[in-house]
Amino acid sequence: MKPIASGILSAATLCLSAPSALAMYLNAGGSGQVLVYPYYTVNGGYNSFVTITNSTSGGKAVKVRLLEGYDGRDVMDFNLYLSPHDYWAGVIVPTAGGAAIFSGDNSCTVPALPTTAATALPFTTANFDGTGEQGKDGGPTGVARTREGHVEIIEMGALTGPSDTLKAITHAFGVPANCASVVSAWANGGKWTIDSTRDIGAPSGGLSGNAMILDVANGVVFSYAADAIAQFYVKGGLGEHSRPDALTPNISSATSHVADIHTDDAPLSLTYTRSIDAVSALFMADNVQNEYWTSPGIAGNSEWVLTYPTKRFYVDPYYAVDAVQPPFDARFSAVNGGTAFSQMKVDSWDREERSPVIFAPFGSPQSVFGLSYETQVLGFNQAQPGSALLASKLVSGDFVAGIDNGWFQIALGTQAVAGSNQQLVAAANGDILVGQPVTGFWAFGFANGDVNGQHVLANYSALYRHKMHVGCKRVDGAPCT
Repeated sequence: MKPIASGILSAATLCLSAPSALAMYLNAGGSGQVLVYPYYTVNGGYNSFVTITNSTSGGKAVKVRLLEGYDGRDVMDFNLYLSPHDYWAGVIVPTAGGAAIFSGDNSCTVPALPTTAATALPFTTANFDGTGEQGKDGGPTGVARTREGHVEIIEMGALTGPSDTLKAITHAFGVPANCASVVSAWANGGKWTIDSTRDIGAPSGGLSGNAMILDVANGVVFSYAADAIAQFYVKGGLGEHSRPDALTPNISSATSHVADIHTDDAPLSLTYTRSIDAVSALFMADNVQNEYWTSPGIAGNSEWVLTYPTKRFYVDPYYAVDAVQPPFDARFSAVNGGTAFSQMKVDSWDREERSPVIFAPFGSPQSVFGLSYETQVLGFNQAQPGSALLASKLVSGDFVAGIDNGWFQIALGTQAVAGSNQQLVAAANGDILVGQPVTGFWAFGFANGDVNGQHVLANYSALYRHKMHVGCKRVDGAPCT
């Protein structure tokens, strides 16, 4: 092949694998218009820290959503207004029965957030206890339901040019010029109650975020970077700038209906009728893999967090009015015990490639394993029922593998679970992604009570994101395109 032809071929290959100008994609670089944080918790003495960075030279209007773990109902929503190159941090803390949030950061929020843990703003039960517009969903109605879940950040628009709003939120000597004017803009008769698009331009991306789950008393911290969706909005198109407590925009509010993903075989660009299916396509997996370490000699403890960032739009009676929708198997309801169960197949191997029989302890042997919630925890070789490491109340399984250390995999999809709904609706070209939309991580902790011969207790912790396999099929049996 001539050198020039080789160059043309290489360029063509790069073009084929590069994201489409109209397609959303999970940005491996960590920035985008939407951020998904798989887990927050205040159980077991933990606080959860959430950070957001605006890497652009323009201001941002951002919706912050904290979603409880049973069914993904909103427990705290507020608007955050970031100045150019701004950085914001908030802390989720326990209350007597639930959770609350505060921030020592000066960036403008509506409502204005308290600045101390003692005065933190409590999470609400209104969106699942029957007092809010969504009504009850069949799950628990108490405040304890707010104590763990996941976080969703949606860019509503960019603030550029010499607008009054950009001037108000821009810092001078570390303090925004006039956060009170931003708060009053959403008060009765305020400018945004009349025209919410005023001073708000098209979303431009450039948001990134991190989270820490911190137990100060025991010296334990788990930290991770948020998943970032780029090109959530069609380039140049407007987002939705809404009142702080509005249920939209959310992760279903994309204006792009195209998802760019990668399988083992090839990059795919898939178009869907509904934008939520395009978002789900980004997170689809038919196989989730990670490790576990539970060696008794180091008091090893391993738990997995598995979050379905779009599940509520397929199983929640508020969104799935008539019936559950694929890729999920059951509607969230009281009839189903406040769960929406999806069966999975599990396997494990030790460090010498042996694959033991896996069973669930603390009761009769379990032959059917599954995931019940929007956010849940799986334990491994636990000495007692429940969640020893993260103190989760949303445990979808405690697995005994008969070995202390190894790796574990969860198989999802119609090919792993016969008769299930676990595949996404077909894309416009006929490609069908198999499995379910999932994200999460493995959290690992261990202790050393004898440091350099001294009886000094040292705790260690680590976190590793899951490895995902993307499965694709076609009704006609041809390769996905």
